[in-house]
Amino acid sequence: MILALVFTAILLVIGVAMRLRFFLFRWLYVPASVIAGIVGLAVIQLSHIEGMPDSIEWTAHSIAETLDTWPSWLIAVVFGGMLLERKSTPLREKATDVGRQALMVWIIVLGETAVGLLVTWLLIRPFFDVPASFGMLIETGFAGGHGTAAAMGEVLRHDSIGLSSGRDLGILMATVGLIYGILSGIVWINVAARIGWIKNHSRGEVQGNDTKLKPIGYARIRNETLDPLLLQIVWLLLAVGIGLILQQMVLSTAGLADGFIHQASQASQASAAERELSERLTFLRLVDFPLFIYTLFGGLLLRHFLQFLHCDQLIDSDSIARLTSASMDVLVVAAIASMNLMAVASLIVPFSILVFFGAVWTGVCLMVIARRVLPSRHWFELGLINFGMSTGTTATGFVLLRLVDPQLETDAAEDYALAAPFSAPFIGGGIVTFVLPLLVLERIPMGISAIVVTAMVAALVVVGIRWKSRHWSAETT
Repeated sequence: MILALVFTAILLVIGVAMRLRFFLFRWLYVPASVIAGIVGLAVIQLSHIEGMPDSIEWTAHSIAETLDTWPSWLIAVVFGGMLLERKSTPLREKATDVGRQALMVWIIVLGETAVGLLVTWLLIRPFFDVPASFGMLIETGFAGGHGTAAAMGEVLRHDSIGLSSGRDLGILMATVGLIYGILSGIVWINVAARIGWIKNHSRGEVQGNDTKLKPIGYARIRNETLDPLLLQIVWLLLAVGIGLILQQMVLSTAGLADGFIHQASQASQASAAERELSERLTFLRLVDFPLFIYTLFGGLLLRHFLQFLHCDQLIDSDSIARLTSASMDVLVVAAIASMNLMAVASLIVPFSILVFFGAVWTGVCLMVIARRVLPSRHWFELGLINFGMSTGTTATGFVLLRLVDPQLETDAAEDYALAAPFSAPFIGGGIVTFVLPLLVLERIPMGISAIVVTAMVAALVVVGIRWKSRHWSAETT
């Protein structure tokens, strides 16, 4: 553990130095954690070259094994802090614009799932032995990002799915999406400028280095009582602990129910086939979710409990956000550095097919569908945020927005933020993302699930187009 911690610290210092030193990394807005993870991956892989001293190879192997265990715990910390620090955002008086934006996010992200399932069903599974949930990798990496990829890795390696390389493929998809989102976004901006889609906002360079110092948190308790930062760490650890307790309670209850049903079926005259089916369709299989899903509710329960005691003012949302963000950075380093390249290489062809069709779909959403669904006065600006979100991170989307609207003169950013609660908890790393593989995709024929999801996306597109064409909201064009 100590070796892995020191190794990670060194990698992060190298990542920060490289991002500050080389303009290309700043221009692409590649986070230092991603750079650090790639450097760590290279170092670990080089240690396996023939001729390296056994001590170096053993040390690298030991570090890689330790790093491999970190993402599942770190993602539990990240999810534990999500609802612990999150504050509700008022909808105000923009219901129609916000609703249309929320609908667009569902179209994009659910469309990534539909494209992935169709491509996997029609082009990949006839030639490669992959589970149906392989098609979820586009949404996992592109819309979800590195955090979702690490979380989905735990889901995809579940016994009912059996994709042991799911985390490695998801992390690679997220990394490819991050770089593709910036590069292709700049291309689309230039195309839109020549077509005349970009309004004459005051142009300017994106400020990559903000010299204004900002606090990373606020003390909620006096220093002589307890260190204020330690108190926030305590809340975060309690959220994870509640999640652990919830998980054990649910699994124990499911195990007791399965035991009772199993005894009843053994005592009955059920056929061997019926007994086999009952053993496969158990409560334990249905609720055997990864820990991070339970820590998500752990954070929510802890916040409500503190509100009940009128002590919720002791939670500093800024400090919790910084702690979860730090956990995410370390998670990215550990996940990339410990990637199993052999597992990725064996599926590089179907993976590349998914990347290609995912890229095509996001381009169509920005240049074709967004224009017909989003508010006319800032559809391209808002579409850019969605494009960045759907290919990497929301931060990527705001980077692209600042290239065309540096002073944020449009309402695009506000509409995006107000609509986020209607999509973020469900798709692109939300509950639907994790439920589909566990409860749906491996239990029904893939063709049916692919067609149903595609039909849902088509229906959403039709609704969005009609919503705009019939002027259901008053727009200034």
